[in-house]
Amino acid sequence: MKKLFPRLYFPINFGFIFILIIGCSPSSMDTRQYHSQSQQTKLVLNQKEAPFHHFSADTIDSTRYSGHIASEIQKPVREVFGFYTEEEDTLPSSAPTLAAHHENISMIAPFTYKLDEEKPGHLKTDIPVDVRKKVIEHAHSRNIKVELLVHNLFYGSNAVGKQVARNILRYPHIQKTFFDELQKEILSLGYDGVNIDIENLFLEDKEAFTRFIKELSAIMHQHGKSISVNVPANTGDDRANPWSPWFDYKELSRSVDRLIIMAYDEHNPRTVPGPVASFQWVEDTICYALNQNVPANKILLGVAGYGWDWSSTGEKAAYTTYSKLHAHMNKPASSLQWDSTHQSPHLNYQDASGNMHVAWFENSFSLRFKLALVEKYNLSGIALWRLGLEDPAIWNTLSSRIKVAKLVP
Repeated sequence: MKKLFPRLYFPINFGFIFILIIGCSPSSMDTRQYHSQSQQTKLVLNQKEAPFHHFSADTIDSTRYSGHIASEIQKPVREVFGFYTEEEDTLPSSAPTLAAHHENISMIAPFTYKLDEEKPGHLKTDIPVDVRKKVIEHAHSRNIKVELLVHNLFYGSNAVGKQVARNILRYPHIQKTFFDELQKEILSLGYDGVNIDIENLFLEDKEAFTRFIKELSAIMHQHGKSISVNVPANTGDDRANPWSPWFDYKELSRSVDRLIIMAYDEHNPRTVPGPVASFQWVEDTICYALNQNVPANKILLGVAGYGWDWSSTGEKAAYTTYSKLHAHMNKPASSLQWDSTHQSPHLNYQDASGNMHVAWFENSFSLRFKLALVEKYNLSGIALWRLGLEDPAIWNTLSSRIKVAKLVP
């Protein structure tokens, strides 16, 4: 830990996280613990204004975590699902992480295919077929399953994304084209299933999406393939992701093998600075799903490997990696802090132009609290967005706290 945080030292052993085992109920979702954004997410422009203490023993409220001990001898078996991408501009490929940490990964979903906006019902990808095959073969050789991910994002406008989704949801002949092409791609390349990342919908298409997933699940299961669906985080109140209302957690979970709850982007470029995924907010998303009768053993808790970086210039927050933030941690004007309410780290630093920044991110320490929630509610595991952006120490955290399920292809 001293290597990753050279200016900080943890004087106590954090080998175990303790957490109360209580069921989800309206009373367990105590929003009084959720401080207002104006109080907790102020952009620090002067180090004297820093509202939180540095990491230290007294920042951890151990009374919140009494009652359950994650045994080192009997580690729980959990799935670790990793989203995989090729190199993106200045962001690294997921390939080195997959190669280095394959023993701690159960399944991957390469971010490869999108719905074609010009040819309704067809898949579109700019990744050569030999590259796609190589990723699948590499994963299979290490007992990692691979799901084909298809999305409706990055068209230049949300309206286009909604329409390409509507095409396959509302028009039977286009839907048949999609099903046929998807089956052909999965069977010919050897994928183990499909991951549906169709996030951007018209609210009126909510029921159509549920029916679509039900039919697609039946097709996948006929071939012995799996299906997972990514859904935005829903807390059941005004803290929910704006895209969450058009996803029926309960009905979707009846058909799919895994419901991946994307419990991140609580704060993002459209909001004031704040945690990517605060502890209480994440717990409330889990409770919402369980109160919708989603089976716990079908839930993968989405966790972030990245951060958002806000600048005093007022520009939109920048999507950033742990390694980029780590490069600022030893600079004279930097201040790494821990918010003990949200169980989340953030970094204040000054850039080369003299502008102050505050970056909220996830690291190996905040992951321990997410894993504690996985154990508290006996969820199937976690899904990391994405491989290659994360704090490298998370892999030691995972191997020390859980036994990673290997789903042999």
